[in-house]
Amino acid sequence: MDGGSTDGGPLNRGRRSDYAGDRLMSAPRQLIQVGDQQIALPEGVTVSEWGLEKVTVQNPRIRAFLGCTKLLGSVLESNYAILHCSPERLEEIWRKVRKVAELIRTRIAPLLRVSSRIPDLEAARQRAQDAYTFLDHGVLVQLSDFPENVAPHRLMDLRKLLCVSIGQLHSFLQDTFSDLAASDPRSGPHDADYFISRRFSEDIDEAEWLYATVSRLLRHLERMMRVLPVDLGTLAQQVRREKTIPHHHMWEGVKSFLDLLTGSLVPKLREVLALRGIRFSEMEVVDRYAHDLPVRCRMLAEVHDLGGETIEEIQANVGSSHVELEQCGLDLKTCHAVVSRRMADHMREIDRILRDLIAFIPLWLQGISRRRALMLRKIEDLDDAELAPSRSRPAEEWPAEAEAEAEGA
Repeated sequence: MDGGSTDGGPLNRGRRSDYAGDRLMSAPRQLIQVGDQQIALPEGVTVSEWGLEKVTVQNPRIRAFLGCTKLLGSVLESNYAILHCSPERLEEIWRKVRKVAELIRTRIAPLLRVSSRIPDLEAARQRAQDAYTFLDHGVLVQLSDFPENVAPHRLMDLRKLLCVSIGQLHSFLQDTFSDLAASDPRSGPHDADYFISRRFSEDIDEAEWLYATVSRLLRHLERMMRVLPVDLGTLAQQVRREKTIPHHHMWEGVKSFLDLLTGSLVPKLREVLALRGIRFSEMEVVDRYAHDLPVRCRMLAEVHDLGGETIEEIQANVGSSHVELEQCGLDLKTCHAVVSRRMADHMREIDRILRDLIAFIPLWLQGISRRRALMLRKIEDLDDAELAPSRSRPAEEWPAEAEAEAEGA
């Protein structure tokens, strides 16, 4: 009893017998050197199994993912470019996208079906297999069903399909590869093959720039909502209930806010639309907001101005008789009712758009942050010395360093 507890007690490690030390050396869990750090082998995994799985499964996975990413990167255009490129360029994009889809099915999918003895890597593999199943049932089926030789009248359908599918293919390759590489303890803090990928620096820059831009957009929107003189949803209910055009002082505050929306928020939405890293589904949502918001603001201002001019015209042409004064009152009441109802509709829609934006942008940021997992550790966790090579050194210098690191592993 005492010998067993002494052998398992970490505080008595220095007093272990030679026999206990021999037992520890033969235990399944061992420490091996990976780069400049020691990694404990998962329980029940031998050194030979560790290395064999890397050579036969994980490395082929990495090469397959990088190969597809490089091929897709040659046609990774903005959605606007895909919708307006020449037929020759469209044909090239279509040919390479079909090839990527074929490689995902024939090379990546079989490798994702091979289970791992390493718990973290096995969990990542299962997530990757689930992501592939979702991709296969959606994008890959659509790509395989679309004819290889496209008739002229279906070119626009092909362009739209490519806008959607390229983004989802790139998302699958990028996010799944990052998860698999980050979950493999044999890779160390950086994976050599990953650093020699030519898309590495571009993907990092795109994801980081998009994340920073959308973060600034969210902060700007939150500041704008704090300076709003009155809640537009509440004001819309009040205007509809009272059937009266807002008085001059209240309208001046609303008008200033509308000018701020159209002159400050909308340009920031359009700035995000121009970024290459935005996905097609995200572009559709943001484009709708960037279009609808200024339209609603302009219509609200025009309805208010039209109502004010109509009221002034009615008051200017009123007669002095009792009948004319009574008719003027009825006309003014009708004008207020009609104009206020239209204004309330526009204010309610503007309020809805702003609330949708406030709810959508944080979820959008979460999605973008997952793309930032291109580095095997989050950028916030890396110090300046680790970030310096990838930011300041040209890509041609990476392979030698990567090869040396691979040999160390």
